Amino acid sequence: MKNNRNKAGIVLGILLMSLTITCNTAFSPILSEIGKSFPDASDSSVQIVLTIISLSTFPMMLIEPFFERFLTKRDVAILGTFLMLIGGILPHFFHSQLWMLYLVSVVIGCGLSLVVVTSSSLIADYFTGLEKSKIMGYQAIFASLGGAIVAKGSGILTTHFGWQNGYLILLITVPILLVMFTCIPKGEIPKTESNSGGFYMSGKLIYFGFLCLLAGIFISTFNTNIAMYLDRNGIGNEQTAGTVSAIMQIAGILSGLIFGFMVKTFKRFTLGIAVLLSAVGTMIVGLSTNLIIVCIGALFMGIGFAMRNAGGVSFAANMVNAVQASSAIAVVSASFNLGSFISAYVINPLAGLFGSDIRLRFIISGIALLLIGLLTCIRSPITDKQAIDA
Repeated sequence: MKNNRNKAGIVLGILLMSLTITCNTAFSPILSEIGKSFPDASDSSVQIVLTIISLSTFPMMLIEPFFERFLTKRDVAILGTFLMLIGGILPHFFHSQLWMLYLVSVVIGCGLSLVVVTSSSLIADYFTGLEKSKIMGYQAIFASLGGAIVAKGSGILTTHFGWQNGYLILLITVPILLVMFTCIPKGEIPKTESNSGGFYMSGKLIYFGFLCLLAGIFISTFNTNIAMYLDRNGIGNEQTAGTVSAIMQIAGILSGLIFGFMVKTFKRFTLGIAVLLSAVGTMIVGLSTNLIIVCIGALFMGIGFAMRNAGGVSFAANMVNAVQASSAIAVVSASFNLGSFISAYVINPLAGLFGSDIRLRFIISGIALLLIGLLTCIRSPITDKQAIDA
């Protein structure tokens, strides 16, 4: 009975920690207002405010296992959450230059990377098999719920108090920190054994990372362009963008509820299906300027996005032993975030070859995601056995 209560507390702590792991996408409502404050800056320069969060996670995720040599996973997660809190406060005081926002994004990204890796790794430590997939699904629900809070909250704060105060939505990390201290066991720093063999990058894991990199490039089109898309087509303002982004995040709740079922039913095809759903959502947005249709596109995107996130970290952990789980999760997560960063540098000029309409960015990304999804289904990076952790 006591063990069940302890596990329930651990689950609660990890899930509340997960409320912040999609904040790099949820800040998209702020971008259009930042662009208006810096009229001489290009679209790509403004989009970097969001995508540099993903760039900074790339090296930090790869070195996160090094932190675990000196700190427990819980303490690494607390450090990451605290960095996100600092990143949410800084723009209130430093926002006169675009480079200041880049630095803020680096702080948020460094914190985010530590939380993403440790939250998923802690689930792998305490749970196995389909139970682990079930908890990963719950994590996707809380990640989507947190993303919706950040997206809608940042949009409201931006509308009423200016975009520099939109970041203050990250004050939600204060109660999260208190729960993490209370519910998650401190744990122990694992001893490094000389015969452990270190971390081996298998060919399948490299291929997995490559697929995540490609997916990151084209999935990120939605988040980095949606606010500008709505504004330029006269559909709404930053608060409308917050609503659309929130719908995308809330859709992830449905994805989290069915994730365990999806893994049990589709096994190695789960990731490919997730990318195909993202392709449908992106194409829907690109083919319509009707707000209701855009919201439907956001719904598909949210389901696919959350399913891909949960599947990415869960399947990466299943490909290696427990000691190497953090490193494997770091590889696939960092690859996706690197793709997110370079997204604007790939999509914007590629779409520019066909015209200046911002909708082209969504259409091209939708076609690319369709191809990536099919490739992931045909040449899955994992086996059925690894998918269900059998």
